Amino acid sequence: MISIIIPTLNEEKNISHLLRQLTQLRSSISYEIIVVDGGSQDQTCEVAKCYATVYQLKEANRGAQLKLGAEKSGGEILWFLHGDSRLETTYSILEQIQAALNNEQYSAGFFKLAFDSKERFYHYLSFSSNLRARYLGLIFGDQGLFTTRQNYEKAGGFESIALMEDWRLSRNLKKIGLFYPLPVKLTTSSRKFRKGKIRTHLKMHKIKLLYLLGMSPEKLAQRYYK
Repeated sequence: MISIIIPTLNEEKNISHLLRQLTQLRSSISYEIIVVDGGSQDQTCEVAKCYATVYQLKEANRGAQLKLGAEKSGGEILWFLHGDSRLETTYSILEQIQAALNNEQYSAGFFKLAFDSKERFYHYLSFSSNLRARYLGLIFGDQGLFTTRQNYEKAGGFESIALMEDWRLSRNLKKIGLFYPLPVKLTTSSRKFRKGKIRTHLKMHKIKLLYLLGMSPEKLAQRYYK
């Protein structure tokens, strides 16, 4: 079985689209959908309950949400998605994920990231993100990380930290094996850049640099979300 795990926070306007796609996956492989909410103030949980098993935390902590989702799941394969993502197709995705992970040289895999805007800036972002995942071994949450439960546990799983949880897990998974680039687009929302594309992009790089210099995920989250 494949467990699909989605952390959410105030995603009532986006989550139903993804969940409808997931319930329409055409596959002979069994799967479950788990949503872990981080204290939404809207109708996210009510919407999600129509499609998935929902767990709730009192406050947002994406690392803790992903960790809980993995703990509650029953699949041999774990597939992590963001609530504002969109699948290019619902055909044979689970088979492709399973086939990739059946090859023991791969410890994990990721989707081909795209954005919901055709501006050149977003083409650059998606291109650089896909290169980073493939050659530097850094998969971020909007790239649809998938791995086996065995490799997930061997890599230490997600940590209950507010930021950089995907960086830490992907670096540990990279020590186990290669990453498989699944040739299927996963489109994510460009909304985080609406306050200024360049400003937000530089802010994200600053956060990464500060992390490499030793700043704690908690302090980084305070800077990132302020």
